[in-house]
Amino acid sequence: MTHATVVWKDTPGDRLVYTANDTRKMEFSFYGYYEKTPLGLFTPPTTSLGAVAAAESDGANLRIDGVYTGPSVTFTPTSQVWVLSSLTVERLNDTNLNSDVVWVFRVGLELAEQPSTDEPYVELTTQAGSANVSAFRMTPTIPTDMTTPASDAYVASNDSIWHGVSDIGGRKVDWNGQPIQYALPILTTNMTIQRPAPIWEDGGTRDTGAIDLVANASAYIGRRNSADVGFIGNTGYVLFAGISCSPLNKGIYNVTYTFRSHPWKHAIQTPRVTGSQFARVANSYNAERDHNEYIWWSQPHLAGADFLCDIGISAKEWEAVGITATCP
Repeated sequence: MTHATVVWKDTPGDRLVYTANDTRKMEFSFYGYYEKTPLGLFTPPTTSLGAVAAAESDGANLRIDGVYTGPSVTFTPTSQVWVLSSLTVERLNDTNLNSDVVWVFRVGLELAEQPSTDEPYVELTTQAGSANVSAFRMTPTIPTDMTTPASDAYVASNDSIWHGVSDIGGRKVDWNGQPIQYALPILTTNMTIQRPAPIWEDGGTRDTGAIDLVANASAYIGRRNSADVGFIGNTGYVLFAGISCSPLNKGIYNVTYTFRSHPWKHAIQTPRVTGSQFARVANSYNAERDHNEYIWWSQPHLAGADFLCDIGISAKEWEAVGITATCP
């Protein structure tokens, strides 16, 4: 044993930088000083890993992407959450076990500003486009969906609604039994919400934040809405098409929900075929042109969900885009 117990000191002259998206970054240094003394009861660390371990044993949290805490008596931001984004540890030149030993820690922090839950930031983008569909009929009758969101009842009731024996009606536009390709107007709405980013807490626990939302909401992808979703679409017309998240900064993830509105409620037109033949009917203006006499709906998206309540968007977040959500 050659040295005294470590004394932690810091340089409070920090540097604060503002970057894109109002991201705030801070840089400063602290150091561990081990005095050489004949009465020493302590051996200083000889590696940077040992120096880090010594700081963490004295209360520091030096985990990258974790909430920063300095060792005892050194500067630790307390008014806001700062995340450790970079760390350099080196022994000061010309210090060794035969002299005083100084380990220097250069710290880079980034403000993990958390999104507001009272006034959430929500961005809405809408794109109108088209999707080519196989059409046997134009202006067909669109079934009215059962609106009870209980999963089994919803599927069973909609199965009879969409797959019954009634013809879909509308104007016949197929040619000799073959459908035409028609550009059906599609409305895609992306709703981007700021959510807390995953952060390592002191002790190695991790708040997974927005990541859990993606996993939970993904179970509803491919379902249609069992209740109106404001201006996005009435019951049955809106499909939950996807969810993604990406980091904005150390404290915030952007979570984007994608909804797709479809005038046929995402159903497919299919002809009635017996064996390999379809029932024919002549065109009233051209006897040489045949049509399918019976066209039915095929609905691959029978399952539903109440998007206002089920997929993890809060009432405040819906309110931010002008939609009222009332959930039990």
